[in-house]
Order: sequence, then structure tokens, then C-alpha cells
Amino acid sequence: MFKDTRAADDKLFSYFRVFIDDKGVASVTPSSKYLVGRVLKAMDVKRASFIIEYGAADGVVTRKILEKMPAQCKLLAIELNEKFYSDLNKISDPRLIAHHGDVRGVVHIAEQRGLGPADVIVSGIPFAFLSSSGRNDLLADTARLLKPGGRFVGYQVTTHLIHPLHAHFKKVKTEFELRNIPPNFVFTAFK
Repeated sequence: MFKDTRAADDKLFSYFRVFIDDKGVASVTPSSKYLVGRVLKAMDVKRASFIIEYGAADGVVTRKILEKMPAQCKLLAIELNEKFYSDLNKISDPRLIAHHGDVRGVVHIAEQRGLGPADVIVSGIPFAFLSSSGRNDLLADTARLLKPGGRFVGYQVTTHLIHPLHAHFKKVKTEFELRNIPPNFVFTAFK
């Protein structure tokens, strides 16, 4: 039992060290199972053929997406932080395409890899850290990359995305998950 506890502690402290070292990381801990569950439910990946994940971090959400998505589905997971990308790259699943880079280049990244429109795009990146124009540009690219009827699921600490989402999507649903450090809003925006 001590070994399991120690491994969990090491993982948590490793995540915290990345948070301290990289100002682009918004959370001090990985997403809780409750937040991940809420995000996966909002994503509705059962019939997806292509999913994009912005800011995959160390793969907590990525692994759950891979568990739930169909066998023929592809997942493009984009991570900017080198340590997190290294962790992500250790996931052994042929459906996963891990990419080290900035999500603000997502259109180019998808085109470069020959990947078509996405059924779902999910994001844990801190949109609050982007400029207003950066936020709007990324949301415009996100809407452009989604298939008609596709959805964008973003989980954030604040409600700052509500108005920009309404500018790019026809319908936006907001939920709140208290059982996470810190608590998060989960936004589901439909194209």
C-alpha cells in the first residue's frame, strides 16, 4: 500500500513542479475523476471518428478519451509543455497522435497530418491566459475545424468563455464541477 501512495504522491508533486516552472499551466493538480467524468459525458465520443484535445497535460483526460472512443477513432492531443508532452508520448495506443506544439497552430497541425474535420474538440488550456484576440482567434479556428453538429468542450476555472463562445457557436451549455482542485466550469458549445 505504501508504494501505491508514494507513486501517487510522486505524480502529484511532479505535476505541481510543472505548474511552478511553467506559467502556461493553470492547475496545481491533475483533473479529478469527477471533472474528467463530467468532461467525457459532455464530449459524447461514442460515434466520433476524430477528436482533438488542446492542452493534454500528462494525459489524465487523454487516457479516459481513449478508453471511451470507438476503435476506428483518432485522437490528436496537443501539448506545449515539454515535460507533459514527454508523459503523453508514453501512452501506447495507435489511435493517439501526440503533438508537441501550440494549439494556436491547430489548423496547420491538423492539415499537416492530413486530419479532417473533428467531431469533438476538448480543451483544458487556460483561455484566460490568452489575449482577447488570441481567445477569439482560437475559438474561430475551433469552430472551423468542427464538423457540422460537432461540439467543443472546454473546462475552465472562470466563466470568461461564455460570451466568446456565443459569438462562435449556436448553442452553449454550462455546468459546474465542484469536486476538483480548483473547481471548474464545463462549457459545451455546439456548431
